[in-house]
Amino acid sequence: MSLFKPSHVFANLPDTASEMNKMNAFANDENKITEAKIDNRLIQVSSVGVVTLPPDRCRLTIRVTSTKENVADVKESTTRRLDYIIQTLHNHSVKDSDIQISKSMRRSDSMYQMDVEVTALFIDLHKCQNVSNLLVEKLDPTVTVCLPEFFHSSVTLQNLRHQASLLAIHNAKQKAQEMARFVNQSVGRPISIKEQENKEWQGTEESAEEFLTPRTLQQKLNDASVTVSSKISITFELKPKVKKSGPDAVKS
Repeated sequence: MSLFKPSHVFANLPDTASEMNKMNAFANDENKITEAKIDNRLIQVSSVGVVTLPPDRCRLTIRVTSTKENVADVKESTTRRLDYIIQTLHNHSVKDSDIQISKSMRRSDSMYQMDVEVTALFIDLHKCQNVSNLLVEKLDPTVTVCLPEFFHSSVTLQNLRHQASLLAIHNAKQKAQEMARFVNQSVGRPISIKEQENKEWQGTEESAEEFLTPRTLQQKLNDASVTVSSKISITFELKPKVKKSGPDAVKS
């Protein structure tokens, strides 16, 4: 989701006092967020691009615990459940490279306890939820299915930052063109482009008290959404509009 943010505009062009008044009046109509100054034939625009994206990755952790009097029984118990978990993941298109398994065994008095932890990575959030529900339904209490963890891949985050910068540049150029047309000018080539500010935050702007309450799955998805804000400053050349001559000329 992309959000448009108001732009800050500083325009410089030597022209008549009446056109300067037009520019200032236009700026005042922008709720005092747009400013214009007249000097050399340049227009400087500061604009913000904001993009928000929900998570594109899901991590599911499943824990199996078994306690028996001898090693063979405890291994058989955990292996049977582990095989079912792995098969279920394969049936939902989870690759072996996206599955991590860790095992540990300890002895307490005359009993053996074996703990197995399976971590699976999903790129389809719906499949992650389906697997979670299925394992809870089919397996006994010796298996604990943790709530899914949602996050973004590093490539997705990098693309999101890039999109925010491009949106800020687009907004800045659009605002510069609007201001230039108002005083019968056209925007030329960019002289300089600077990133003034870059911000990232996760989730929604909720109070700390609201986060103390249990979160639904949809709320967890919202909490994991990432928003990137980029503020760009661009200086453009300002050029007078060229009037065409001849039969194809367009009257201004």
